Amino acid sequence: MLGLFFMDPIKVISHRHVVARPGEGFAALGAVWTPLQIHTDARGWFAEIWKVDSLRNIVPKQISMSKTLPGVTKAFHFHKKQDDLFIPISGSFRIVLLQTRSPFEGLSIWWKEGSEGALRIPAGLAHGYRVEGAFESKMLYLTSETYSPHDEGRMEWDCDIEGFPWDEKPEAVL
Repeated sequence: MLGLFFMDPIKVISHRHVVARPGEGFAALGAVWTPLQIHTDARGWFAEIWKVDSLRNIVPKQISMSKTLPGVTKAFHFHKKQDDLFIPISGSFRIVLLQTRSPFEGLSIWWKEGSEGALRIPAGLAHGYRVEGAFESKMLYLTSETYSPHDEGRMEWDCDIEGFPWDEKPEAVL
């Protein structure tokens, strides 16, 4: 068995946009975005990604990184047990969160370089992203479990989700 799958398309009843801004954090749908503490000097900057006593505390069992080309959508999947920590590294992303239980609410987090932060995604919350803009993007992932196809469920972004506004953008990112 390759994880959990929805039999019928789900209908998104509400959706909102959040723009990740430098130094600002937020929590929504059970996920938490925390800005990275940036320490600058004449040579550039340094930021701690993860510490055992941080608010985004995930004891990582796997660390991965991906490079995604412009316009590519990687969505949606969710986990029964695994929490994820997304750390966008470069490019521009629309990170999408979607509840997997009714009422099906969605959230788009718009991120581009300069708004360094980490997004903790709890188990059970569907997630994915699309690379926005003309350049490839890179994402670092820390996960609380090692990959297991038996823990993962999938929903196709272009056919299993009814009413998700992929073409909609908030004015702040246009």
